[in-house]
Amino acid sequence: MRVVLEIVDGPFAGQIRELFPGQTLTIGRTAKSQLMLPYDNFMSGMHFLIECSQTGCVLRDCNSSNGTWVNGNRVGEAPVGEGDQISAGQTRFRVKAESEQPFDPGRTSTALFIAPRPEDLTAMMGMQPLPPPPPTPAPASPPPPPPPRDTVVLSPQQQAFVAYLKLFPAPLFALVNVSMEERAGRWLIGSGEMYQFLNEGLSLGEALPPGICLTYLPATSPLLPKLVFESWGRHWCLFFTSMHPVDQIRKHLRNLMVVQTEDSRRFLFRYWDPRFLQIYLPACSPQELAQFFGPVHAYVLQDMTDGGKLIEYTLSEQGLQTKPLQLAHPGV
Repeated sequence: MRVVLEIVDGPFAGQIRELFPGQTLTIGRTAKSQLMLPYDNFMSGMHFLIECSQTGCVLRDCNSSNGTWVNGNRVGEAPVGEGDQISAGQTRFRVKAESEQPFDPGRTSTALFIAPRPEDLTAMMGMQPLPPPPPTPAPASPPPPPPPRDTVVLSPQQQAFVAYLKLFPAPLFALVNVSMEERAGRWLIGSGEMYQFLNEGLSLGEALPPGICLTYLPATSPLLPKLVFESWGRHWCLFFTSMHPVDQIRKHLRNLMVVQTEDSRRFLFRYWDPRFLQIYLPACSPQELAQFFGPVHAYVLQDMTDGGKLIEYTLSEQGLQTKPLQLAHPGV
């Protein structure tokens, strides 16, 4: 079997690598890998490999930081074949498998001669020609295609929320808790947007699961209404804006994740939960607010006491600014 690995996005989109039985291909960010993708900062030095044999191909993750995903599922080892989608870092790949059919010397070619027409056969055999066949009826019109599986139909309130988020002049980001919504990982991978796990490498005695993702949301991204729709009333997504570089934002948010008390106890600071944030921010001192906001300009969330409202938190010289906004009523 011949296997083709095609890069479907990024600067190297369209490039392919071929594998044949007995070959192994390693993929990563540095020269440790045979297929090197130095532009992808979210990919490990040697991220994953594909091993090809006569019976098929197997993908193995090489202890990467952000994981390897096959068709939206994070895997350590998995068979891959025709049509499978692989995501690593911010790069996606498509697998194409082509069977090699050996030549069969006993097989007769179907192009050795041109078949005579029926009227020629009847003339040669002295027979009366057959009546012409009835006309072939025109094919029926194909049924309309079904709606896309991921079609999102927003309520008026959700539409108002999305419209408000798109009004911000500063870039929009989201913190997505994939520990609460397992499908969110697949949505992030399939969106093509920038994302990265925040708690990579952090620990509280033991390594933390990679449950919180930072993602950038352009105003035109279909991922934005998807996140609003799916997280509505479930509080696993927090939206915020910032004009600062992504690396600076990520560093700041990572520094907030683990807090140490005066008696040296360390605990996870779950600020990404909008319900917690709505209680925590109004109780903060000016110094605590400045430390918490850092490069963040505004936090926007659904009111936990009234799902028909959103709340925008910003920081000014006068302190915390709270801006509630009534969203459209259902049925409006």
